[in-house]
Amino acid sequence: MIDQLVRKNIRDMKPYSSARSLYQSGVFFDANENALGSTVTLEGNPELNRYPDPYSKKLRKALGKFLGIGEANIFAGNGSDEIIDLLIRVFVNPDESVLVIEPTYGMYKVAAETAGVGVQSCSLNDKFQIDVPPVLNSITPDTKIIFCCSPNNPTGNLLRADDIEQLCKKFKGIVVVDEAYIEFASKPSLVNNVAGFENLVILRTFSKIWGLAGIRVGYCIANELVIQYLDKIKAPYNLNRVSSALAIKALGEKDTMNKFRDVILSERGRMAKSLQEMNFTIFPSDANFLLVKYPTASKIAKQLADESALIIREFGNKKLLENCVRISIATPEQNELLLTAIKKLI
Repeated sequence: MIDQLVRKNIRDMKPYSSARSLYQSGVFFDANENALGSTVTLEGNPELNRYPDPYSKKLRKALGKFLGIGEANIFAGNGSDEIIDLLIRVFVNPDESVLVIEPTYGMYKVAAETAGVGVQSCSLNDKFQIDVPPVLNSITPDTKIIFCCSPNNPTGNLLRADDIEQLCKKFKGIVVVDEAYIEFASKPSLVNNVAGFENLVILRTFSKIWGLAGIRVGYCIANELVIQYLDKIKAPYNLNRVSSALAIKALGEKDTMNKFRDVILSERGRMAKSLQEMNFTIFPSDANFLLVKYPTASKIAKQLADESALIIREFGNKKLLENCVRISIATPEQNELLLTAIKKLI
């Protein structure tokens, strides 16, 4: 199935062969690097003068061990956004399209538009869940990828696993599920479902629970053939040595990650309770943020930014999100500062 879905020019192309994809060890005279060393040094990261492993093998191996899956099913990228872009370039011809289930993360649409492919849209229902029949009815012969997010951004809720499985079974294209916030969720990841659905791609990131948004490392779990095609068209050295090393180190800090999770979930509950007492409508969240609704939410967001330099995200112009703002869960002290400021405004 995967080979038939891939763009013909991608199937037929010969991938670029970088110096380090040919040889990983030896005395290197082949890549025009500076053999004298680096102008700067970074403790724990030697050989910054040398190109990194083009396939991030150590990181993929560490992720495979952490997730309990084969490293052949893992692709590591420069943030999840790179992987979104690559998936579109692998599978979608210019005269074809992707289907985005909205409201959701805006980069799916931006990446598709940047690639010059069509964008179809299908709405979540009023519970922010997928209605499978309308989604399937929106599919045309030109639809190649369905993008959805679970827990969804900005609504915060998990999508029903059964609905995603139905899409995988009935859609003859790629189903991408972005799990950027899954570590905060009350139910497990769909990673293990990849073995049963060759058209399922799971996106993950180090930006949220791991606290590493600044190093730009994302990854996906998918059928081995999908991974091979992503490797075929990616930039030669898409993930640098420093980011890769830090991501590997983070995977060894699971206790710290769990402590972060405990604090964030506790604060999420406290924030929800406090905002509810101020008559905000609070939507259920399985993420590290809250979607809340208030008649003057847009005005409040602007006042908080202008008067107190407290920044929340306003979504009032989006369908199903009228009078809604998204509030990220911060430190207990920062959360208290925000609650106090909101209370004064209302």
